[in-house]
Amino acid sequence: MFFLGRSFQVVGMLMLLEALYFGIVQGSMGREMTFLVIGGAVFYLGRMIEARAH
Repeated sequence: MFFLGRSFQVVGMLMLLEALYFGIVQGSMGREMTFLVIGGAVFYLGRMIEARAH
């Protein structure tokens, strides 16, 4: 379960980087906010799974 939680955290961080890319390079605020919310939720899900593993 620990590695599953960590992998969710990595995916969440990558989605947050994509949100930054969409906001800066493409200027798409809607996509930026969508990826920001989804990436944050995936990261937080990974944190909860990791906490249960300990």
